[in-house]
Amino acid sequence: MIENLITIFLINLLVVSILFSISLVIKKADIIDIYWGPSFSVSCLILLLINKNYSFPHLILIGIVAFWSLRLGLYLYTRNMGHPEDVRYSKLRSKYGNIKLFFISYVVQAILISIISLPIESVLSAIDLRLSIISWLSIIIALAGIIIEAMSDEQLKSFKKDPLNNGKVMSLGLWNYSRHPNYFGNSLFWWGISIYSLSLTGELLVLISPVIMTYLLLKVSGVSMLESQIKHTKEGYKEYIDTTSPFIILPKKNK
Repeated sequence: MIENLITIFLINLLVVSILFSISLVIKKADIIDIYWGPSFSVSCLILLLINKNYSFPHLILIGIVAFWSLRLGLYLYTRNMGHPEDVRYSKLRSKYGNIKLFFISYVVQAILISIISLPIESVLSAIDLRLSIISWLSIIIALAGIIIEAMSDEQLKSFKKDPLNNGKVMSLGLWNYSRHPNYFGNSLFWWGISIYSLSLTGELLVLISPVIMTYLLLKVSGVSMLESQIKHTKEGYKEYIDTTSPFIILPKKNK
């Protein structure tokens, strides 16, 4: 599995280096965000070609990962392209310059892709796999994560399209039960994929993947970062925080 991890890192380092070169031309460093999802389909394809394992359990994993990754990539592409560069990247460039921006945002992403891909690397390098009840339950968990994330993204997209909602708090649909249901769905997907891998290979190391992803979504690039930016600027967000689960989809709290 270590050889697969190194291979995935090197291939993705090459891809993100090319993307960084493109970003310098179009002056839009946030194109790296669009590649995050599809990078896992790329990783699956590479590992499939290397290991040549085409059994049903392998193909199930590839299909689910491809469905998740390509949907996310398309969503981010339609959301980001045609808009100004994300202010996060503009600030990084102003503070550190292009070279440090490359290492902070691009190389780090290549490293994360190779680590988060551990469940994929484990399954696609293994042979003689047999599905169990846990395997099927984990597939349901992963698919539920995809559905929750996709529904949340579409609900937010529709909400933002209406100019009457400018400055308002999004608290409709799944957002009425979680302040970040899209991140919860993303986390649920990786827990499902990792449990699937664990049920087939028995390698506990694969659980590093959802632990890291959930931590990133909660503490680094997700909940904490977004809420630090908007909780003082959107009217009613304080009440929204008091009554709505930050992550997991749960019933409303009493004030």
